Amino acid sequence: MPKIRDPIHDFVEVTDLELKIIDSAPFQRLRNIKQLATSYLVYPGAEHTRFGHSIGVMHLASKAFVSAMNNYANRTGERLFNNLDEAWYKQVLRLIALTHDLGHGPFSHAFEGLFAKDPNDPKDKKRVEHEHFTMRIICETEIAGYIKQISEKFISDNHIVDDIEKYEITPSLLWLIYGQKSPENDYRYRQREFKLLRGFMDSELDCDKMDYLLRDSYFCGVNYGKYDVEKFISSLTVYNNEKDNIFQLAIDRDGIHAFEEFVIARYFMFIQVYFHKTRCYLDYLMIKAVKSLNIGEINSEFPLDQYLKYDDNVIIGLLKEAVQKNNEDAINFMERNVKSCVYQTRIHSNSTEENVVYNQIKLTLSERLKKGSVWEGQAEKHPHKMPVIGKFDDPEGKGVPVVVPHSKTAKSIIEESVLLKGLNSPINIRRIYVDKLDRDKSLEIVRNFYNDTIVEDEGDNL
Repeated sequence: MPKIRDPIHDFVEVTDLELKIIDSAPFQRLRNIKQLATSYLVYPGAEHTRFGHSIGVMHLASKAFVSAMNNYANRTGERLFNNLDEAWYKQVLRLIALTHDLGHGPFSHAFEGLFAKDPNDPKDKKRVEHEHFTMRIICETEIAGYIKQISEKFISDNHIVDDIEKYEITPSLLWLIYGQKSPENDYRYRQREFKLLRGFMDSELDCDKMDYLLRDSYFCGVNYGKYDVEKFISSLTVYNNEKDNIFQLAIDRDGIHAFEEFVIARYFMFIQVYFHKTRCYLDYLMIKAVKSLNIGEINSEFPLDQYLKYDDNVIIGLLKEAVQKNNEDAINFMERNVKSCVYQTRIHSNSTEENVVYNQIKLTLSERLKKGSVWEGQAEKHPHKMPVIGKFDDPEGKGVPVVVPHSKTAKSIIEESVLLKGLNSPINIRRIYVDKLDRDKSLEIVRNFYNDTIVEDEGDNL
């Protein structure tokens, strides 16, 4: 079996047919799409790409699946699936994990600022997502043929002659499990099993997060995203949620501390790396610059062959050409003309009082500086959503059940973790940026604002 050397997971085993997917043009394109968009302009080592990440997620998904199956059997005394079904679900999960990021555009999520509004959104608020292009790539490119070959080999190797349709693996089936909205109406949908598979890729325990935290931490040269991945994976199990007729990816009680470490690692990566003040402004400059290239909005009908031509290198090449034509937006990004952040709220800034202070400072700066100098940015992300505010038996299958020894029931993670109760407030960082030439003047304005406020407060208390 071929092995790929990975800096995070050492050797990653792939089958010959999985290697064909990796060697395909749509997958090789991921070599030129950075995982963290413009973060490489802040953290010099952050040159890693969606290519390595996708292979790493497949590796972790495979390990996590095996661990969860074995832990369930050890706890209950019986296998969740028979050998054939277990092997099939594992292969399906590996393919979902391997292909899940194929639809990303240049600079990953930052490029989605060019995506058009979703025509299927009745409120006209939601944009077309990169997952739409993932679906098209696995269904409309040579990857579809390789998936078919994997399906045929699985059926042949396992000597399946009856109920062949049950064990076919198709691109549309992968999308049904991972990406399709409201899949329950499809006759192929096996609610209990497929919700479990999706949990390995789209939940608070998912392998996508497991890999990107370790990978991003390693390449950025920081320690924030590190956690005990082996202990975490070894604690995964399955909870049979009979009330909602689903299987849920769960965690054993003795693995709670590993999960806490995982959540806290994610939390620190958001506030220290993903929401870094300079990176946030660089993302803004990049989107503005790319929009100036007149590529146009990318809608759901955008030609796939054209979409697949876009990667980071192509966009940088177009921006270099735009610089030669004195395109101001391209020049600002390529020359890193970054504004200075002169004011930042607390990480969890959500009170009315804080809103008043922020708005007053912004207004004062806007009045005293030249027009266009002030720019405001907001970094907002709930670091862990479901474990804290979601019930363990959430019908969407995204809750985190904690399996209690000697009991058929489960508990919510929030009942079991004191640490996670303290992270219930969402991240909401608001920042005010100004032109570099106005930095010192602006910092003085902010200092004077606080000094004046303190004097007034002391006077009121006399």
